[in-house]
Amino acid sequence: MKLDIDFVRSQFDQLNDDEEFVFACNAGGSYVCNQVNTVLEHYNHHTRVQPYSRFSPSAEAGAAMDRAYNGWAEALNISPAELTIGPSTSINTYVMAQAIGELWNAGDEIIVTNQDHEANSGVWRRKAHEKGATLRQWEVDPETGLLSIETLLPLLRDNTRWVFFTHCSNIIGTVNPVAEIVRTIKLGSNARVFIDAVAYAPHHVSDLKSLGVDAYTFSLYKVFGPHQSPLYVSAEAHGDMTSQAHYFNAGNPAKDFNPAGPQHAQVAGCAGVLDYFDDLHQHHFGATDKSRNHRLDDIHQLILQHENELAAPLLDFIHRHKDLYLLGKTHANDNDRAPTIAFKPLRQSSASLTHKLQDAGIGSEHGNFYAHRLISDLGIDPEDGVVRLSLVHYANQNDVSRILQALDAALN
Repeated sequence: MKLDIDFVRSQFDQLNDDEEFVFACNAGGSYVCNQVNTVLEHYNHHTRVQPYSRFSPSAEAGAAMDRAYNGWAEALNISPAELTIGPSTSINTYVMAQAIGELWNAGDEIIVTNQDHEANSGVWRRKAHEKGATLRQWEVDPETGLLSIETLLPLLRDNTRWVFFTHCSNIIGTVNPVAEIVRTIKLGSNARVFIDAVAYAPHHVSDLKSLGVDAYTFSLYKVFGPHQSPLYVSAEAHGDMTSQAHYFNAGNPAKDFNPAGPQHAQVAGCAGVLDYFDDLHQHHFGATDKSRNHRLDDIHQLILQHENELAAPLLDFIHRHKDLYLLGKTHANDNDRAPTIAFKPLRQSSASLTHKLQDAGIGSEHGNFYAHRLISDLGIDPEDGVVRLSLVHYANQNDVSRILQALDAALN
């Protein structure tokens, strides 16, 4: 079975706005599926009041929010009490730095990488400096930008408290083997693990219990939804953190890590992403009694095959071209290469090449994409940065052909 790309594209009205335009910067924010817009429109037209009171439409508003919380808990295979939905991943990690880092002391050690988006790096670095904890950096290979478990092992110690890394770099595009890395960390230390999955979640929504992580977050506005960010904190890890809520709400798992309170309509809209995935599964597999996270695994196999087929010709062209330097793995044969493809032009600036692509109708971007440390450590000017082409499963082979034609023209 293959992904029905025509059905997929019919679920995103924005794809029909300009058929001559190719949207290739999905890693910065994806299109919103129709199901999300349906939920938001109904909420804003009919239930835009303070939720959770007994009167209607307040009760209906609360039920719409609960549908999102319960649906995403099922999708991630976690308890609703382990889920917070905050405004963004950057806000979530900032709040968590206060919740986690408040208990650090001199002599404690944490590990961060130079592969991450700054949202999963800078907040922990600042908090470690503030508390006098020792910071250790798990460094990427300077040639490939990849992380290796072998270079992590010497960093683990008895006093390692937390390890922070990304499920998939928003620059390198290669999926880190999270479950294997977590097992290695747990065997070599008592450390807990926090994962930023912003660049991975658009390609697959994971079963978090199977990964063994202690905390995990990503951005739904890059997963076809509203500008919100699910945050998982395991029940076991929760006790090692300080509440960031008002003092009278401390100990309430729904409020401990969302001090600003939920954005009501946007939270309700998060359920629309799951409605889309449900429709996608129903279309391809028919009716089923499978749990939601198992249905997401079914969909993932179709999406993975399709995205590999999208990435392959782009990776091959960029890797083989004498005037381009490709970051990360050069192929998608191992099923661990997202179609987030960053490269450096060797005979012109990244800005120049990106502008040529944009003039040709390709929605691409250049820069450091908030992975400033990674770009710098790879020897690239972080101001000009790299060119990035990032696709998701609603792209088709015609989009890829258009990108290749524009690239070829821009380089010649």
